[in-house]
Amino acid sequence: MLTACQKNIDIFIPDPGQLNGPDTTWHNTVTPTMPVSVLKNNLLIQPYVDTITVNANTATIITPFGIQLTFPPHCCATAAGQIITGSVQVELIAVKKRGDMVRLNKPSTYNDSMLVTAGQFFIKLKKDGQALQLATGARVNIRYVDLPPNPQMELFFGDEINTSGYEWLPNPDPINNTIVAGTQSYEILTKKLGWISIAQVYDLGTAAKVSVIADIASHFTNANTIAFTVFKDLRSAVAMKGDLNTRKFITGKLPVGKQITVVVISKQGDDYYLGHESAITQLPAVNSFTQHVPVVPIKRSLPEILSYLSTL
Repeated sequence: MLTACQKNIDIFIPDPGQLNGPDTTWHNTVTPTMPVSVLKNNLLIQPYVDTITVNANTATIITPFGIQLTFPPHCCATAAGQIITGSVQVELIAVKKRGDMVRLNKPSTYNDSMLVTAGQFFIKLKKDGQALQLATGARVNIRYVDLPPNPQMELFFGDEINTSGYEWLPNPDPINNTIVAGTQSYEILTKKLGWISIAQVYDLGTAAKVSVIADIASHFTNANTIAFTVFKDLRSAVAMKGDLNTRKFITGKLPVGKQITVVVISKQGDDYYLGHESAITQLPAVNSFTQHVPVVPIKRSLPEILSYLSTL
């Protein structure tokens, strides 16, 4: 028996009754071998890499994208606390675009609250391939240009333990991790490496709230697909979490009356699919607090997907 398909379009639509149709299975646990894990790895952004010499002097890196890092003397140590000297590699990722939040799977949310961010950073120190940490008492100075600086912004740090979805956590030590908004830039002093975000909680208060659901074909599952709701007038991108009960991708509570784009990216076999649909968040009916946005992902190359994300 030969199976049939529609050859003239790139939307994957199996014929009714086809025995070897697409996989519609949702999973309790997403493993590293599933297509969605491969997809996330292929979307990653490579870090900017530079080298400093750590000894009794201050070391500074000035990047081409508006970030300056200053390290104090004797700032680096091994996991056992041994002070390191000599050449140290610095890896840095800077995220200002919403599309980069999608690529890196770094949604701007904290405990289901929406964050508006001025920027997200990742800082890692390495020597001879081994990860280092900041020595006890050492703090790195981060100068970050983003106009206009907002004095209401606070520091958030990446939750590297959460396995249910990436989240940001509030500053656990405001004494040693500080942020000041100047006239042209933010000045940060922190004893933490890894993921850092300059952000502000978007306070919904008593305003109307809605959860956005992506209406997509059944073979777009949590095993092969990611989905985000991206705001057009706010620097915020909210992950749409896969719900096992409804088999839908859905956000937490979002503000009403905002322009958004629902973005769906999937890896099906050797092919990639991209769908995006614009909408305005709204309560569709009385006693309804969910808004369905239909999205039809279409086959696209990985470079085409990356190019689209760069426009968000």
